[in-house]
Amino acid sequence: MLQQFLNMGFTQQQIIKAQQICKQNRNLEILDVLLKNIQTPIKEQSQSQILRELSFDVLTPDQRLRQKGTPVGLKNLANVCYLNSLIQTYFHNPIFVKEILSFKYPVQLNFEDLLNKNEAKAKRIKSSIDLVVHLQRLFAYLVHTDRKYVDPYRVFLNVVDEFGNRFQLGDQKDWAEFNLQFITCIDEGLKYHENKIMDAEMYNENGEQHESEQYQNKSGIIQTRSMILLDENKTKLIEQQPLQSQPQNQTIINRLFFGKTKEYITHPNQRNQSEEQEQIFLQIILNVKNKSLYQAWEANNSFLIEGYRNGSEVIELAEKTIWITQFPDSLLFLIQRVGYDPERGLIKLNDEFRFEKEIYADRFLLENRQKVIETQQQLNELKIQQAELLQQMDKYQNYGGLSMLTILNTATKYVKEVKPDDEIMQQRIDQCRLSIQLILQKFQLQLDQINQKIEDLYAIMKKYKYFLQSILIHEGAAESGHYYTYIYNPLLKQWFKFNDINVTQVSEEKVLRDSYGDGKSKTNAYCLIYQRADHFDPKSYTDYTNNSVYAQYIQQNLYEEVTNDNKKFSIEQQEYELVELGDLVVEIYNLQFQQVNEMARKFKNRNGNPLNNFPTYLRTLLDQMNDLVKWSILDYAIREASQGKRNLKDYQEQMIFQQRIKYNFEQLSHFKVPSKYEVDKQTIKHLQYYYLQYISSLRITSIQQFQHI
Repeated sequence: MLQQFLNMGFTQQQIIKAQQICKQNRNLEILDVLLKNIQTPIKEQSQSQILRELSFDVLTPDQRLRQKGTPVGLKNLANVCYLNSLIQTYFHNPIFVKEILSFKYPVQLNFEDLLNKNEAKAKRIKSSIDLVVHLQRLFAYLVHTDRKYVDPYRVFLNVVDEFGNRFQLGDQKDWAEFNLQFITCIDEGLKYHENKIMDAEMYNENGEQHESEQYQNKSGIIQTRSMILLDENKTKLIEQQPLQSQPQNQTIINRLFFGKTKEYITHPNQRNQSEEQEQIFLQIILNVKNKSLYQAWEANNSFLIEGYRNGSEVIELAEKTIWITQFPDSLLFLIQRVGYDPERGLIKLNDEFRFEKEIYADRFLLENRQKVIETQQQLNELKIQQAELLQQMDKYQNYGGLSMLTILNTATKYVKEVKPDDEIMQQRIDQCRLSIQLILQKFQLQLDQINQKIEDLYAIMKKYKYFLQSILIHEGAAESGHYYTYIYNPLLKQWFKFNDINVTQVSEEKVLRDSYGDGKSKTNAYCLIYQRADHFDPKSYTDYTNNSVYAQYIQQNLYEEVTNDNKKFSIEQQEYELVELGDLVVEIYNLQFQQVNEMARKFKNRNGNPLNNFPTYLRTLLDQMNDLVKWSILDYAIREASQGKRNLKDYQEQMIFQQRIKYNFEQLSHFKVPSKYEVDKQTIKHLQYYYLQYISSLRITSIQQFQHI
């Protein structure tokens, strides 16, 4: 639990304080206390102060060493876990990675000329190009570094708004909002690859961007304003960034992430008069109340609009249907988990929401419209049954905002605490719980059967297959919390959890359990990313080794940079190991010093010398604890601490090792350490001379023991 909150960026002191508050008030949860009462707003700090704090690394070099075959993590830059999740997701899109790693900086581009014409445009273009360059550099490190995690700060620094203004560290952002800005900047930057400038048509002769009246609506399609439904009676107007129309020369970003739709708006009160318009989309928003992906997608693509204003200014009821005309390679679904409560304001909806590992998008394709319409009657009957079942289940799962099973569990705890001897009451609660569980199981079985019948209607439409590749998880409240990502690697056929600097392998069972939500936990899926199966070859994904398929795209200068950084990190590792070894050596030295003295006293009045080790032999032979004996003890301690890999020679040659031992010697009494810390050649010769005597004595003793046998 402590590590979980540490990963979110809270300090240990803040977590302990929150725990104390929760002990005094059991109705509070630690995360809520941290978010609302304790955490100092980072945005009040200066950017330089934040960077100074971030530059300090609490992990030791050995803890920062990447394990072979393990993905690389990303450092959390003060509440920007959404950025880390975004980068890791895009790093697992092989086509995108290849495009980024292949980018070449447009050295001949005249930014001064751009500044003179349009300062905002020049700033945005410069930052967009720099964003691609630094993302390229970051990807090279994610492939080739020996470090457990790397710093994405330069990438964050170059994500800008349409006026070229940078975001501030510490500001919490919505993942979807930031993703839109991020991908827009990447798209603009990539247009300048090797000076192939493609954005000129996007601007008028004055250097100003053409105005676009298009904004993303509740389905992820474009319209003038985005109206996200928060509940049946309340709506909140969300202003979003405009999406530029796709140029005729379609970019790789448009092909990968943007799709096209055709919308039909019919007017029942106007003799079914209809309107048509084409749109583009980046994401498809799913209402969590629809319980599952297919149901939410269908509801999203066909709905009624109350108060629709047509061309003749008549307000009426209209029906809107949306059909996809062009699929992107990656389908992004945003699960709408933010609701509105009149008393509490924005709230997070933690309802269970299920989705498949593989989906077929054919039923939403315009070319299949007639086939879908032909099955509409049967489909409508099944959906009526489906809706009735969901309504029945909701009575048990949402009784006054709580699940009845949750209420019964609370009642059980109450009875055990207040009336522990009331077995009859306990039995009645258990019977009631069992009855509700059986009812819900029955409903779920019927619902699964209906869903299967619906799937059977679309059995012939299975051309456009997508597989689940990434799940963005959000834990926390509606307006704050922490993001991390579950990502599936098709090459390794394994799920991984990317949680800032920590990357771990996880089971599919845990992934789905955390993602679906259960109505109680504040941890659940916020965004789903599916990749088109026939456009992504499993062999094109990274295997998380330095020689992965991604490595072939790394340009020579970046390869050399990361290789040199690995060498520096290796030296840092070695230096750290020497420092750690120096601490252990002096610890062993101190113990051995005492043992040698003790053994010498025991043998003082006996004939012969102890042969259990060389320092004891030398101390007894010389009958004093002089510098020569102390150097022999140090040599013994070095050999013991390094398991025979190092000796006194390393003390002479490795300055860091020597300095650390000297530092630790200064903590001991003067009697225990040599009078001087430099060992000379004469001392080495004397030690070698006495050591040969020691070996000779060992051999003689061994021969005598053998003859005695």
